[in-house]
Amino acid sequence: MNRIELLLWGWGDVLYRLLRRFDFEDRRGKNIFRIRVRHYAGPVIRLPDGQEIHEGDWVGFLHIYNLRLQQMLHGVKSDNRRGVIVLRETQRSLPELVEFLRRHPRGERIKALIGVTLLNRGVEPLGFTVQSVPDTGWFRFKAWYMRLMLLICHPEGRRLSRKREKAFALKRVMISVEELVRRYGKVQPSVVIDIDRR
Repeated sequence: MNRIELLLWGWGDVLYRLLRRFDFEDRRGKNIFRIRVRHYAGPVIRLPDGQEIHEGDWVGFLHIYNLRLQQMLHGVKSDNRRGVIVLRETQRSLPELVEFLRRHPRGERIKALIGVTLLNRGVEPLGFTVQSVPDTGWFRFKAWYMRLMLLICHPEGRRLSRKREKAFALKRVMISVEELVRRYGKVQPSVVIDIDRR
């Protein structure tokens, strides 16, 4: 992705931010995640540590800050090097999410962080659980949209898009707040956290 494409994406991201109304977004730092705190709606989710997420429970919906991530990866051609950068930035970002949850007005009631992504390989060692998403129209649309983003944004997007669909199946990645705090709660965040208390 060249600089002009990044600039155009940046303009589009302003609109996206207004539409999504994130509760957590580190605008002054480098955190690669955004969070929307909402009620969960769906079937019961059971996590390996015994936590259960029921309809109506508070959860943090986890979004990758794709624009920021692409800015970090700009000019990096090696897939291995890109993978190392993404892993490093993920590990660096997670302690800040713990701090966000500690300071959020509903922090004690938020049970888990949940995200939906195509790029879900290798997240289990970080404490995340990976599950298939329900076969609904919404998730089929989301999978199509994310594959389109992969095609546009990834330097090897065209090659990756030709792989079997199963290789990039949409998955739900989750971690309970208890597990997140246990793993990352003692690591000092590296930036100031902004909280939108809407």
